[in-house]
Amino acid sequence: MKYGFLTILFLSFGILTASSQHIGWLTDTVNLRRLCYFFSQASLSGLNEKDYAYNTVQQLTAGMKNVDTASIEKELTNAAISYFSDIVYGGQEVRVPYNGINYYPSCLNIQDSLLTAIGEDRFATLPEMLEPQSTMYRELKKKIAVLENRKINKFPPVISDKLDTTNHPLIERLFQLGITDTLDYTIHEDTLRNKLRLAQGMFEMLEDGTIRPGILEELNIPIEKRLYELKHALNTFRWLDCIQEEQPVIIVNIPAANLIYLSKDSVLFYTRCIVGKPATPTTPMASSIHEVILFPYWNVPHSIAANELLPAIQSAPLDYLDYGNYQVLDKAGRVLDPSTIKWQQLNSRNFPYTLRQLFGCDNALGIIKLNFFSPYSTYLHDTPNKSYFMFNSRYFSHGCIRVEDVDSLAEMLEPALHPFLANAATRVCELATDSGQLIFPLKHKIPLFILYEVAWPDGKGKVCFYDDVYNKIKL
Repeated sequence: MKYGFLTILFLSFGILTASSQHIGWLTDTVNLRRLCYFFSQASLSGLNEKDYAYNTVQQLTAGMKNVDTASIEKELTNAAISYFSDIVYGGQEVRVPYNGINYYPSCLNIQDSLLTAIGEDRFATLPEMLEPQSTMYRELKKKIAVLENRKINKFPPVISDKLDTTNHPLIERLFQLGITDTLDYTIHEDTLRNKLRLAQGMFEMLEDGTIRPGILEELNIPIEKRLYELKHALNTFRWLDCIQEEQPVIIVNIPAANLIYLSKDSVLFYTRCIVGKPATPTTPMASSIHEVILFPYWNVPHSIAANELLPAIQSAPLDYLDYGNYQVLDKAGRVLDPSTIKWQQLNSRNFPYTLRQLFGCDNALGIIKLNFFSPYSTYLHDTPNKSYFMFNSRYFSHGCIRVEDVDSLAEMLEPALHPFLANAATRVCELATDSGQLIFPLKHKIPLFILYEVAWPDGKGKVCFYDDVYNKIKL
């Protein structure tokens, strides 16, 4: 639902009257033209001009006469409120299927801002005054402007792997994506190769300046889809702006498989992640990190225990459980003697136990877990398998999020961890037989947003396009 209607009288501004209860757009022709111009440029702000009194604006522009003044004034006012609400908070409704912190941005009074701008003759600059000012937001908006300007060019797909001036579709696509500033068919081969490297970097690929099947596929994605991805991300940044201005937040982007710890416009921390593979996807959500667990247990999700570990356990129950450092718990949480369990009679539909991996050198969670409530049994954690972070496409997990350099992030969230983390990697094996995990509640919970955005800035603010790994983007 769009933000509400302007029906309150603001006589102090000299704009509303007791009989009309609306802004006098039809008599204030200067601001009416400005409002219509804002609507007409909505696509450059990641919005759709047809959402804002489109038919009425078109008729007014064409010189519509004999109008129902009161009805049009109300429609234009509602459209203005809706437009500026979308400029501030974003134009999409549902961004996460689980909003565990009940976050709904409301840091500005849109009606008051609109009336004040008109009353003080600042309406012309109101969009710039209201929209987010972060560097990442501005980079996304700049990219949208380039692609909107160049989408009218209809170019054929890139099919040739030749890196020379005869490959016109390649040159055209690099221009359309904003990699080159001009459409130059005489571009030098070395320059063209360097531009191709920039495109490869934009798609998180090996920047070797060689045309491979992967880069051809990315270059040939329709420009309309790229614009949709960019606009979706821009509106998500708007949605986040209120809470981001109030306190630091952690954002995990699933397609990018990265994590950014932001405080207003400052990137406090950036690192790579490993997220869920398509068969076991990571679910977008909003929650808050409330504690750091050092040397955590891993309570194996039932689906993994019953479908993946059980067949291996059945081949050699005691050896497998001992080697993996697993305990078996009943429904009451009591630790059982695995030798008393009839493993061969169990199956994926009949597995009434919980497997818990004790902390140690090979614990699947590594040495750190950042805990937050999730209905999907998702959390941020370390991993003993660091090599997977070297891949550009990092979609390997069962849905949880493995974080590179998670110890550095944990120490930023809770400085009291420093004495433990200084030697944690070497002590974890020694502590494997100790009494249990160490829990550090955070003094201030950190909002966490796990999002699905195909277009997204990297740690330096450069806009990149990532794999639509779960095939969610439908035009």
